[in-house]
Amino acid sequence: MNNDFEQKHTISSYHLKQHELVNFLYDRFTVGMMFTMVVALVATILVTFELSLQGLEYRGYIWFAGLSVIQYFRYRLKKRYDQVKTVDYLSHGYWKKRFIVGIYIVALWQGLGAVIAMPMISDNLQFIFHAFLLGLGAGAIAYLATSMVIFGSYLILMILPVTVYLFWLNSPDSFVLGCMHIFMVGAYYFGVRRMNIMINDSLHFRFDNEMLVNDLQRLLNAVAESNKELDELSTTDELTGASNFRAFRVGLEAHRLKHISSKLPLTVIMVNIDYYHEYNSFYGQDMGNKSLTAVANLLVAEIVQKDELVARMNGAEFAIVLPGVSCEGARILMEKNMQLLQHQAIPHERSKVNALLTLSVGICCIPVTQNISSRDLITRADDALRLAKKNGRNRIEIINT
Repeated sequence: MNNDFEQKHTISSYHLKQHELVNFLYDRFTVGMMFTMVVALVATILVTFELSLQGLEYRGYIWFAGLSVIQYFRYRLKKRYDQVKTVDYLSHGYWKKRFIVGIYIVALWQGLGAVIAMPMISDNLQFIFHAFLLGLGAGAIAYLATSMVIFGSYLILMILPVTVYLFWLNSPDSFVLGCMHIFMVGAYYFGVRRMNIMINDSLHFRFDNEMLVNDLQRLLNAVAESNKELDELSTTDELTGASNFRAFRVGLEAHRLKHISSKLPLTVIMVNIDYYHEYNSFYGQDMGNKSLTAVANLLVAEIVQKDELVARMNGAEFAIVLPGVSCEGARILMEKNMQLLQHQAIPHERSKVNALLTLSVGICCIPVTQNISSRDLITRADDALRLAKKNGRNRIEIINT
């Protein structure tokens, strides 16, 4: 139980938070990919239309085909992730790195494609391309905002080639456009930074609180399990494994209250090992303890009903509670137990009644009324046991009045 607690406890809130952040990236991959491909398709149609006038439309097709291949492999990566994302100890670093590689390749492909196309298209279409690139950057906020590193790198790799190209042209219009790109990248970055902080803070509080609740629940379960074990120890005889006197007293009283004014019999049996003191003195305490355990196991093995009870009272004396069992049924049961003990053939050279270990049994089987207490039932069973000893031991005596 403790090992299980420690194993679960090793799943830290940091690990859970990173797991959720990676989930966020992959769960929104499909939406981001579709948005990117729609923009890329529109851009390709516009570019190929103008390039067709120069006989270079194939370049647009090649660029779009390349982007499609890249997205296909990224989609396959996403499907692989979906198969393992529910694993507790997910290697979030492994999957995050592969997502980053894919997004970097897409960003570079878009940025370099725009730079290559710029000299071959009209100024109006170039302006549309600038709008497309900035639109892709804005759209990336929705699915990359959980990681400033990924979002910032995506913007830089996509916008930087075009920005460098604009400044390289060294014209007033291109300079203004280049500055606009830098300004928009900065605005996107700092705007997303605030969103990123809010997302990470919410995940931090969520998983820290969940970890506290889970730790508390595991602690409560451990305490409950310990209390259960302590309760079992407090009601179990340490030597024989049978119930102890405390459990017998509580169980007998519960059955007495249940059987008051009912027509069902309540039978109490007292069992004593004959000449146990002499046995213990002759064979030693270890053998004496083994004989007690053997008798306890024998009695417990014959208990078939859940509410029946076998307890060690003290020394070599045992008590049995049999709800709903008649005197005759109790007598048959105890005769069987005595025969089984004889079959075990435990030697007892100091016994005055038999060369083997034997039992004396007293059975009390009376109707339970308001005037009959648990003590009365025990007293009558004890009286029957004393009568069995008086009449020669190794026998059964019954009191039913």
